Amino acid sequence: MPGWLRGLICIAVVLLLPACGFRPLYGTPGPDSSSVSAKLAAVSIPEQSTRAGQLIRNAMLSAISPAGTAAPAAYRFDMTPKSSEQNSVEARNTDVLRLSYRLNVGFDLVDISTGKSVYSGKTFSYVSYDRTGTPFANQQARVNAEERAAQDVALDLRTRLAAYFANH
Repeated sequence: MPGWLRGLICIAVVLLLPACGFRPLYGTPGPDSSSVSAKLAAVSIPEQSTRAGQLIRNAMLSAISPAGTAAPAAYRFDMTPKSSEQNSVEARNTDVLRLSYRLNVGFDLVDISTGKSVYSGKTFSYVSYDRTGTPFANQQARVNAEERAAQDVALDLRTRLAAYFANH
């Protein structure tokens, strides 16, 4: 294919791309609506009573409203995290176990002005870690698993909220 034809095809694709409805998730829309980033910054997340909940909340706050971009709260994001652990691998002749940490989160986005739920759902993260004969290493491995699961869930929740705001 000649180079000029390739260039012509690229230009045609770039010019026709907006016609198909493509728009970047975090892009700034037209003058009649606000951007997804601004809507995310207007979400308040109440304090959580569990460690997993607080880890998710902290990760989400960092993701949805980076320093200096806070906005007046228009939405409240309620969540109910539940965690559990189970043995994945257990060997009789060794002290090493493989444990699985599962974090399930139900969530509800509430419009503060009306008090009504506008978006709800569930998400989860499943993280494995090794348990050895050393208590300190076991504690650190569990803490690390909790943190990784909370980070995974927070990123998923932020993406879901961004997708919701992009379409509403």
